[in-house]
Amino acid sequence: MAGKKNVEKRDVMIEKIKFKENKQRRGGSHLFWLLLSVFLISSCTFSMKNNGIRTMTDMANRTVQVSDSIRRVYVDHHGGFLLYAIDPAITINQSVKVNNVSRPYMLESYAKLPYIDGSPEEIVKAKPDVIIACNEIDDNSIDNANKLAEKTGIPVFLVDMNMLTYRKTFSLLGELLNRKEQTARMDEFVHRYLDTIIARAARIPDSLKVRVYYAEGEQGLATDPSGSKHSQILDFVGAKNVAEVGIIGGKGLSQVSMEQILLWNPERILCWTVKGKEMGTYQYILQDEVWKTTRAVKAGEVYQIPFLPYGWFDRPPGTNRILGTIWTAHLLYPHIFTYDMEAVTREYFRLFFHHELTDEQLRGILYPDPAKMPSLEKSDNQKIKKP
Repeated sequence: MAGKKNVEKRDVMIEKIKFKENKQRRGGSHLFWLLLSVFLISSCTFSMKNNGIRTMTDMANRTVQVSDSIRRVYVDHHGGFLLYAIDPAITINQSVKVNNVSRPYMLESYAKLPYIDGSPEEIVKAKPDVIIACNEIDDNSIDNANKLAEKTGIPVFLVDMNMLTYRKTFSLLGELLNRKEQTARMDEFVHRYLDTIIARAARIPDSLKVRVYYAEGEQGLATDPSGSKHSQILDFVGAKNVAEVGIIGGKGLSQVSMEQILLWNPERILCWTVKGKEMGTYQYILQDEVWKTTRAVKAGEVYQIPFLPYGWFDRPPGTNRILGTIWTAHLLYPHIFTYDMEAVTREYFRLFFHHELTDEQLRGILYPDPAKMPSLEKSDNQKIKKP
């Protein structure tokens, strides 16, 4: 297409030059060839600049042609934290809205970016060099990526959101975006922590696995069972997800009854939050008379999952789950996963959010319920070196 436009542009220029040649009969021939030579040289230069195209294969085995120098990237909802970690400077959109609760932990330059909802028209207006789509790799996501590329005329690079493929994802995006140093640091972090967790979790016998209910919805009567992307952390750390319900695709949230929960009678309950510091589900479960009859509530084993700057468990199920996995492993099996969570949290925020936590921020993040905060003496005694 670009070559055709160059030819048309050249033909128009030649016709103009010929017209001037006929009008200026003296010296016209020399002028014609001089101008034609200059145009052809500039035309060749233009073509060479536009030949800076690479062919890469994404994680769905799709062949994608992208620019050698990518400076502007549109990323979807699930991949927002991933791209922010790699380089917030090349992101052209908020894919997860920055609010008053999350803003203190995000770069101000990112907070000022527009929120783009994913419509082809809005993406085209933003003029990205490439679209990064982070999703489960299946026929549906591949079809959606192909359709989006066709509608926008912009290459769509599909990456897998599965936690088991993080290292491959980082490596591939480091190459795509020419950010290999940062993605190598991210890869090392995942290797040091998540690879260790999954190896140790595999050795936990079924009889010793902690039985956990993931409470979602205002009253805790929604959840996501084993195998769901929304509860993958529980599978990853070797917990027993007690929910015996079908998986719902997309946003998940399988509805359950209180009778089912009483029958499952979990040892631990982990609570979501979608409204910042309100912690409505957590508070409801602690105060409701029926919930109080469950084993977990009786034993004081109900926990609010950290949610700053965004949820550590899912929603979206992005790289925020990396820290959530470490936190969950340490919470459920502290004698197996003996992490200094304060040090790990600082390290994660420095690497993935480009933010140095203050002591006050650190405590507020790790302990949403101050009543669960360990004493300083206990905390110091539990600090054990990193893996």
